[in-house]
Amino acid sequence: MDDRIIVLFITMTASFLTWKMVKDFYSTKFHMLFAHIIAIITASFMFLSTMILFVPSNYKRGESADVEFTAASFLIVSLMLLTIFFFFKYLPGRKKR
Repeated sequence: MDDRIIVLFITMTASFLTWKMVKDFYSTKFHMLFAHIIAIITASFMFLSTMILFVPSNYKRGESADVEFTAASFLIVSLMLLTIFFFFKYLPGRKKR
């Protein structure tokens, strides 16, 4: 399978999960519109940072691959999602009990 498809799937999934967790967290504190705007901005930053992780270190325009799937980049994206889950889902859910 092409690396571009894998990286696109990972970045879109990470951005969607970030949007969902942040929106659910802030919708209890702010109006739904403001929660949605904050979630979109956060998911956009997640998309950009995830794409930057998969750019090869020796990238040359037109000469090398656009993206490169590496286990280290995938691990970093997973750790970012786990951190967001911990702060926006797990901790607030624990305080309600």
